[in-house]
Amino acid sequence: MHINTSEIQTSLKTKWSFFLQRALTYSSFLLIPIWIQKSLDVSVYVQIIMMILYILFMSGQWFMLGKEIDYRLNIYFRVNSSFDRIVYRLYFGMIVVILYFNLLSFLPGKWINNIFWTTWIILGLFYSWPTRGKIIRESVSSSFTEFKYLDRFEKTLLGLIIIIFIASIPQFPTITTFSSLKLFFDPLEKVNPQYWNFLVVNYYPFKKYPHLFKLALCSHFYFVGMGMFLISFYALQRYFMSRRASLLGVFALISSWSFSKILSNNFGSSLITTYSVIWVWSILWISRSASYRTGLFIGLIGYLGVLINPYFAFLMLVQIVLLYFFFLKDKTRWFRRQLLRYSLIGPILIFITFCVNTVGFGDLQNLDFHYFDLVISIIKRKAFFSLSIFGVLVILFKKFAPKMKIVKNIIFDMHKISQLTVSIFILFIFSLFFDAYLIKDFALMWIVALFSVLPLELLFQTISRLRLSRNRIYMIYILICLLDSHFEGRLKILFTLSKM
Repeated sequence: MHINTSEIQTSLKTKWSFFLQRALTYSSFLLIPIWIQKSLDVSVYVQIIMMILYILFMSGQWFMLGKEIDYRLNIYFRVNSSFDRIVYRLYFGMIVVILYFNLLSFLPGKWINNIFWTTWIILGLFYSWPTRGKIIRESVSSSFTEFKYLDRFEKTLLGLIIIIFIASIPQFPTITTFSSLKLFFDPLEKVNPQYWNFLVVNYYPFKKYPHLFKLALCSHFYFVGMGMFLISFYALQRYFMSRRASLLGVFALISSWSFSKILSNNFGSSLITTYSVIWVWSILWISRSASYRTGLFIGLIGYLGVLINPYFAFLMLVQIVLLYFFFLKDKTRWFRRQLLRYSLIGPILIFITFCVNTVGFGDLQNLDFHYFDLVISIIKRKAFFSLSIFGVLVILFKKFAPKMKIVKNIIFDMHKISQLTVSIFILFIFSLFFDAYLIKDFALMWIVALFSVLPLELLFQTISRLRLSRNRIYMIYILICLLDSHFEGRLKILFTLSKM
């Protein structure tokens, strides 16, 4: 038997290169908490940058954990865009980490600290070990393949989104005690203690430093809360629109002055009022995924909703009913029963949550007549959002008058449009009788932004062959959104952070 020495050497070199690259990168991020603790005297902006890197590291672990669970449980699914996979694995991994960290929260502080570091070291070695499958398998960055094909205008717009997102960091509070911060983010005390336990353990290296711990919580509520909200909104739009129109929708939302005003009035809205977008997206994705094992995700998303607001427990039941009897009616009864069986983890976790943490439902904050004033104020602050009226008309004409000349040639998945409209209608009905936070602030903004971009998608499809005209129109709408973004006001708020 002939052994090719050169092939063995090449294989070993590839594996060592993979291991060293992964191990060094992983350990560099893992040392960030130690570096931040040594930087108490440096600028707050440097501390925020370090905290962002730490959050990116944690988010990467959520994604890798979600991918590993998919592999172990043989969960294979179809996606509409690469961002479906990103959103799914981020939320899946984060919810599993929430469960794990809540188990750790019962231990003494010394044990929490030791197990916290041991967990990430073991995972680092596991992810860095150079098996052939890991070398050829995709990494976190390779999941953003959709952005490899952006043209100049789309790359410019993506850069503007990132710049405005960073410039829109809200003013941080001056309080530093954990109990006061909890009331600051959640004045109505809707958020379950399990979510706070997760935050404490997730940022445990900073717990002994009140200033850094406050910085960690504020960074989490903004960069994780709003970051995952925007990614989910983009993934949702991709079911109905092109990549460039979806990017414009995200840009219109984040460049609205309402984006900053809502955060300044209630920082916790980044968590409390953003659940609706992931709830609607999960309906669209699960009905497309063609895998009954995604029922596991339904249950976990329902559990996450209860951690945010106990009233959201009813939404999981509604979601299962919609999927079982309506949106998946073309699937076999066996398929739907298997989906229901996998989703049972949700009711079990919700039942345990209500038994362990007796959080009161509190007073009903249902919709009232002042709600329409909120809708009008959002549209007034962003002229672009006035297009939402025409977006609603486009949907109505496409649904009830599909042969009409203006909408005849537009390509929309009407099955997905029906799912979207029914889901939004359910959200409104729920808010009328239960809690308005489900369709308030950011929950309302993404709906307005989505319908505002639909007429532009109609326009882009109509002039698809006129590339130059299409690019000019695209640039005009980017400028319109940018001119009324109150960018100077955002920078003014950002500069006040130096006085913390």
